[in-house]
Amino acid sequence: MSEQLKTGVIGLGILGSQHVRFLEKHSETKVVAVADIRGDRAREIGSQVGAQPYEDYVSMLKDQTLDIVVVATPDAFHKDPVLAAIRAGAPTIILEKPMATITADAEEMFEAAERAGARMFVNYANRGSALDRATYQVIQRGLLGQVIYGDVHLDDNISVPTRMWGARTKDWVGASSTAHFLLSHVVDFLRWVLSPSEVSDVYAISQRRVLGYTPDLYDAFLTFDSGAKFRVKAEWIKHIDGLVEFALSFSGSEGSLSYIKRPGFGEVEGWRANVSERLSPHELFAFQNDLAGEGINVRALLHRPDPTAGELKAGGGDLRYGLEAFAAPLDSWRVVRSAVDAVLEDTLTPSSWDRYGPLPTGIDGLRQTQVVAAIVESAERDAAIRLPA
Repeated sequence: MSEQLKTGVIGLGILGSQHVRFLEKHSETKVVAVADIRGDRAREIGSQVGAQPYEDYVSMLKDQTLDIVVVATPDAFHKDPVLAAIRAGAPTIILEKPMATITADAEEMFEAAERAGARMFVNYANRGSALDRATYQVIQRGLLGQVIYGDVHLDDNISVPTRMWGARTKDWVGASSTAHFLLSHVVDFLRWVLSPSEVSDVYAISQRRVLGYTPDLYDAFLTFDSGAKFRVKAEWIKHIDGLVEFALSFSGSEGSLSYIKRPGFGEVEGWRANVSERLSPHELFAFQNDLAGEGINVRALLHRPDPTAGELKAGGGDLRYGLEAFAAPLDSWRVVRSAVDAVLEDTLTPSSWDRYGPLPTGIDGLRQTQVVAAIVESAERDAAIRLPA
């Protein structure tokens, strides 16, 4: 394709403005139009990249012929601009997670895109970094055996729901929750690394004692149709030094994986997979080399764990094989970058992503929304929820 892909961005908050900057720097895209209900914001961002500013995205979609439309409006307000972009004939839509905050909206968006033949990609950015992809490869290749259980927490500093969006914060947050804002990332990540397994049952609790205008937290148990069970928790009332704390663990029948992505107090960023004893050293080093070919640098380990605590000793000391990494760089834009590649290559599995399954599309957004909606419903009803097969 000789000409740059003409791109328009709807919603110019924190993420929308980042989309503009990323796509303007991309060699194959050109941001030609931006829209935000705050006209001064649209004019400010538009002037920075030479894009036509709009207060009304409907006018933008009427005036412009766009190859890609990015929707980065607040969580609860994705449906109308997505449907408008589809009606305007936009062939590709990239939207921020969550796809929607209620299942009916996600279903309407998905079905409209299917009828129109429009591509829809959801930017689940936590699929993109090197150790995200290493986790996918370790689990998908069976290096932990069968995944049995896991534990994930993704928490925000209390400044996020109280100050992050300035004067608009309470309205923005009140239309969302940690289930939508944070657990959408977690649910998608688990669906991805455990695919083709899907969540079958949900039980959750929530708490609303601090903020009032939104739940303080959600704590949920997810059962997958493979039998794997995960505890997933997200809160945004923590008085912590950092903005985010994010850690994941996976217990398999033959190994375990621990991933501290955003460390809390006393922690360091790190990733360790103690893998199945069925692997030979040759196979371990071959796997390490394979990851290196994908730009994923991890070290191979031959070590002897010695489980002790004071005078208590559990035994062990057998030679184990593992892989580990520390402070690996994050990549929040790999999914969007690969979505642009998908447009250029006319496929859902571009060459930059072909080892990681299809890119996250509308069906992933719909499934994630269904699971998060079940978490919210379970907490409200104090009852387990079974999802449709």
